[in-house]
Amino acid sequence: MKHLGIVFLLLVTMKVSQAQVGLSYFPWQSELAINTNSKKLIWGDLRIATNTFFGNLSFEPALMLNLKRHEKYQLYTGLGGNFNFFNAFGDLPITNGSALYLGCRAPFIKSIPKLNFIFELSPYFNPTFSGGQLRSKIGIAYQF
Repeated sequence: MKHLGIVFLLLVTMKVSQAQVGLSYFPWQSELAINTNSKKLIWGDLRIATNTFFGNLSFEPALMLNLKRHEKYQLYTGLGGNFNFFNAFGDLPITNGSALYLGCRAPFIKSIPKLNFIFELSPYFNPTFSGGQLRSKIGIAYQF
């Protein structure tokens, strides 16, 4: 039931932010992300693992909060969960873990201000919080 709550919260965030869409790609993690308007105070992000078998396909919805918005950069934080809905077919839990995000987005080509460089640090915890890892991510984003 709490999984439905996270999905509902992400959908409400998309509606509140008027659902302007952006795309991000993190090449070293093979993640594709779809986000609402990242320039708003609160925005949603959905990351999808690529380069994997369907049985290992994970989805990571997150709710982000901009801490500082400037024309040259934006700093943000957020909370999210990692889910694999295919696990249900093998009688496994669909929740893989949860994550905290701390990131920075900055335009890097002056003539294309909607194209951003992304750097994130993201502590990731397993469902029981007995272990985890510190993820660092580098990517690019385009806000339509």
